[in-house]
Amino acid sequence: MLNRRPAMVYLLAVATCMAAAVSTLVETTDSPSIVSEAGIAARLDALYRDRAQAIVRGDTGNLASHYDLESAYGRWALDREHRRTRYVEAWSKARGVRFVGASARIKVDAVEVRGDTAWLRLRQSAGFAYVHDADPHAPPDNFGIGTRHSVELVRRNGTWLVRRDWYTDPLDEDSIVADVRPSPDPTEGHAPKTQAPAPGEHGHSRESTDTPHSAGTSASPGGHEGPVRPSVRQYDRARAVAYADRYCGFAWGGGNDGEYNPKYKDFTGLGGDCTNFVSQVLGDADAGGLPMDWTWHYTLTGPGAGPSRAWAQAEALVGYLIASGRATRLARGTYPEVAAPLRQLANGHVGALRPGDIVAYEERGRIQHLAIVTGTDSHGYIVVNSHTADRYHVPWDLGWDRGTVFWLLSITR
Repeated sequence: MLNRRPAMVYLLAVATCMAAAVSTLVETTDSPSIVSEAGIAARLDALYRDRAQAIVRGDTGNLASHYDLESAYGRWALDREHRRTRYVEAWSKARGVRFVGASARIKVDAVEVRGDTAWLRLRQSAGFAYVHDADPHAPPDNFGIGTRHSVELVRRNGTWLVRRDWYTDPLDEDSIVADVRPSPDPTEGHAPKTQAPAPGEHGHSRESTDTPHSAGTSASPGGHEGPVRPSVRQYDRARAVAYADRYCGFAWGGGNDGEYNPKYKDFTGLGGDCTNFVSQVLGDADAGGLPMDWTWHYTLTGPGAGPSRAWAQAEALVGYLIASGRATRLARGTYPEVAAPLRQLANGHVGALRPGDIVAYEERGRIQHLAIVTGTDSHGYIVVNSHTADRYHVPWDLGWDRGTVFWLLSITR
């Protein structure tokens, strides 16, 4: 079940009458006086509040006043917000849900103001609440998304406007989402009959390439000198999910004050951190606890410190898990193919996933992203956690379109 924090439920109590609750909190960790005195904090507060409101209401009418429309970059940044709002509205209708509330928290990590131009590095933690059309008066389900931004503001006529806002957005899609589920598949119990490419050497991603520069080390795992043979140990799903919730980053709902596990290198700016995070959930001693081996490992110290390719690269990890017998592919296909209701699985093949399992996302013939299953919402819809961008209990297909091919992987040991 999706975790519902009391504070969020209180904030979104108006959901019973379908009103939208939106709040924003701006924090600073660097040069707070400059941000405050320059009037930037007020602009950021209004900007991210209106962005959250646009998602909830499906209306971007209030956003144009925040952007430098005299600049092509400003117009492109605004168009991105139009696109993400249209996508969320389309996804909501296709899945039979309605967004009823949102919250946003911004942490400014660095700021530089030069005359009428300001550059900022910041992180946004956004929380969203939704209800199912089939049960509109039930308490809302909540999920969180965390994004890292590089923002350029320009001051025109005394008002700060957004000229650029660069960030990896899990809701930015041009294509419409897959259609609602088709009629039950007569081939119940069988994975969709689509030809799967063999996991390759590289993974190019809309979210990230997920090929960290330091991946590929052949050093032995954990700093040991000799070969490591995997011992027989049961995968601890409960601890895996608890780890995924604690270290899912700056997404609303996550733990550890929004920070990743400092034991591991953060590859967000070096190709993507999603596979590194999934491997941590599977293999960290405080998480799933699967033993490392020569192919799949992370060396914490020494000259060869860092991850192996199978630890940190999406297609390599999927290939390793299947080849080693540590995972079974339940299904591979588009949304209608993996989510079509079956006689014994009302939610289709995706309904067979359990907490601690993996969803892999393939686009243009390559696996580009991985996420950990962390449970279901109040209506049994699978939710996931991931890095790049940070996700906490997000519906498993939100942010992906009709062209995405989903791999459903069950961890077997």
